[in-house]
Amino acid sequence: MEESIYIHGARQNNLKNIDLRVPRNRFVVITGVSGSGKSSLAFDTLFAEGQRRYLEALSTYARQMAGRLNAPLVDEIEGLSPSIAIEQKGLPHNPRSTVGTLTEIYDYLRLLFARLGTIYCPNCDLPVRSWTVAEIVADLSECLPPKSRILLLAPLGQILENNLPNLVKRLRRDGFGRVRADGAIYELDPLPSFPRRPSHLIEIVVDRLVLDEEKRRRLIDSLELALRAGKGTAGIATPEGWQRFYCESARCALCGYTGPELTPTLFSFQHPFGMCPSCRGLGHAGSDGEGASCDESAGTAADSQEEAPEVPGLISEPSTCPACKGTRLSEAARSVRLGGLSIDRVSALNPAAVAVWIKGLDFDESGRQILERPQKEILSRLDNLVELGLPYLTLDRSSNTLSGGEAQRVRLAHQISSHLSGVLYVLDEPSVGLHPRDHRRLLDILMRLRDAGNSLVVVEHDRETILRSDHVIDMGPGAGTQGGEVVFSGPPDQIANCPGSLTGLYISGKKQIQTPRHRKKSGDFFRLTGASGHNLKSISADFPYGCMTCVTGVSGSGKSTLILDTLYRALARKINNVQTNPAPFSTLENAERLAKVILVDQSPIGRTPRSIPATYTGVFGLIRQLYSQVPEARARGYSPARFSFNAKGGRCENCRGEGLQRIEMYFLPDIYVTCPACQRSRYNRATLDITYRGHSIASALEMTVYEAAVFFSNFRAIRYKLDALIDVGMGYIRLGQPATTLSETSEWDTYGWASRPPLFRGVRPRGSNWRLNLAGVDREGPSISSMSQRPVCTSKISANSCMSCANWLTSRTRLLSLSIIRT
Repeated sequence: MEESIYIHGARQNNLKNIDLRVPRNRFVVITGVSGSGKSSLAFDTLFAEGQRRYLEALSTYARQMAGRLNAPLVDEIEGLSPSIAIEQKGLPHNPRSTVGTLTEIYDYLRLLFARLGTIYCPNCDLPVRSWTVAEIVADLSECLPPKSRILLLAPLGQILENNLPNLVKRLRRDGFGRVRADGAIYELDPLPSFPRRPSHLIEIVVDRLVLDEEKRRRLIDSLELALRAGKGTAGIATPEGWQRFYCESARCALCGYTGPELTPTLFSFQHPFGMCPSCRGLGHAGSDGEGASCDESAGTAADSQEEAPEVPGLISEPSTCPACKGTRLSEAARSVRLGGLSIDRVSALNPAAVAVWIKGLDFDESGRQILERPQKEILSRLDNLVELGLPYLTLDRSSNTLSGGEAQRVRLAHQISSHLSGVLYVLDEPSVGLHPRDHRRLLDILMRLRDAGNSLVVVEHDRETILRSDHVIDMGPGAGTQGGEVVFSGPPDQIANCPGSLTGLYISGKKQIQTPRHRKKSGDFFRLTGASGHNLKSISADFPYGCMTCVTGVSGSGKSTLILDTLYRALARKINNVQTNPAPFSTLENAERLAKVILVDQSPIGRTPRSIPATYTGVFGLIRQLYSQVPEARARGYSPARFSFNAKGGRCENCRGEGLQRIEMYFLPDIYVTCPACQRSRYNRATLDITYRGHSIASALEMTVYEAAVFFSNFRAIRYKLDALIDVGMGYIRLGQPATTLSETSEWDTYGWASRPPLFRGVRPRGSNWRLNLAGVDREGPSISSMSQRPVCTSKISANSCMSCANWLTSRTRLLSLSIIRT
């Protein structure tokens, strides 16, 4: 019997005390309808417990440094390995984090540049290195033919004319008989007559000799004397005009530039020694953000939960740092070259170009020994990036500009290169954002990770991934409280025969996603011409009014450059008066009819207990307004702010409106207990006394969207927002459900459900103007069955003029769709 992980009594979030066997060292897919408990099982149970057990095996000091983790709600898990999660959630917002640092490629590059790099003078563009006498002699033998006549010089630099007499006397006293002044040779006895000028470039002529093996000893002695007289610098010149200067220290012999000590720290833009002093390693001056994001977690005041007004010109583009030109590094770091390139120029290359560069490096035997290991590790990581569908990413690409799928695959590339075995990897929809061609490569890599002796648990909705897995677990049967059960667990070829599995019905073809029979046509367009940003080759595109248009292509083909970097920024600057710089283009024609442009990006909505669906969507403000109009509330003088759990007055002050109290256990995980004063309601008794149709404000927040839509059916504005939530498949969540308990992988977090509330936020009644909405990654998160709602949803969006939606759907087919609707 094969080894397995046995789960007993899992009750995390909506899991209903399930018992389950998960095969070890196999590729296991967890699928099911959105909100069915996939993430609760994979991440909140398996990964959380595997990570917690590993950390508990560490010393007390190490546990204190690593932080404390809460145990998931489960009776027992047997056969569990240490776990690693590779999720789609946004990477930590470190503005200095790049693709190179995430994959550790940049760390190996720093090592190579520190051990094998050559310093170049930034003023003279000449190599700067330290020389020993033996190295100088060897270099002269390579550069000059035998029997060459040479002049050994000790440069003294620019000497003021008034100081020349004293200098000549000192040199004569020290035994020197000649100097070279401004390129001409002068005898010191008698006292020479120099041309009249403010200063002279003086070099002591230490010796004149012929390069010959018999005179090697004399050459060495003269070089040592020249280095002493020239304070560490010696020059060699020939009658034919060839000359070269050598320094004992890393210093430019012409201008005196002193090169830095070559250490890996010098090339780190996260360390004061290597970062650009002007931008502190950020690469730009000014704001770090690139646009407004729909994140209500920025403030906690009562009125901050409402949709913020759009202020023209509020968004500004960060400008490139003029000192480092966006490279993040100091001048000293940028002055070091290896293979003809500085480290910042190598970082600006894509994986294929970096591979060509590093394979072309050539050194002697000692240099090859230094190069061998880092070269192997770098090439391995570059190959992984290409195989994972990321051949277009440059190493200096900032991590906070990566999409969820890109960030996850960058993490995966790093993990594959770590060569670990016996680990439980938990992944979140790794196929998202991939073209079918790249998707097959991804599956091959996942199989390699499995074959290395690891267990893979993958939350996934993709049909091909499900069918190529070793084992499928289908969660359901519904979402939210209707889910949390194991509908099917077994080989993938048997799920189609399970009548209770919606996933199986779609895989078998018994159910299908319906596509519209009639396509909407438009005779009017606005036109973008000459788009040439990044890899776009001066292309032109027409975007019809009143239709949804899809742009598709393989990873890196230019979809996001066309829509986000060019079209959106050009329209935002023209229509919204936003201070932004679009990618290069020629003209934007016939766009005057657009009254507004909205970008719904992949920014997270906030991961705090105070962030709930009701506040983020704006419906909570309407509900609070309703409760403030109840006769009893008006009699007491309660305003809508009274019904906010984020403001003093109406909230429970014992728990400050959180409903829970944290008990610190020091070296054990913290315990959260129900607030004894409000019993999780978040409000004080006076506020809870106000009821509408028998329900307090706390009771209303406990309703699901479905229930609330019926309860508030008489209020058009409230029902309008709730119906939109239902249309995008979120009817099962509770209005007051904390964001920390919502799915962190594909349903609600940064790149999944988080795009759906903003998606419907743009819905407005019809009007006479046109509005262009751009929304991102509309397919990430929904299961196959949830996807069947999308044609209906987008039809409603178009009909209600919610979305002139330049919607770049970074699903497996990596679509970008645009529709321009009258509002």
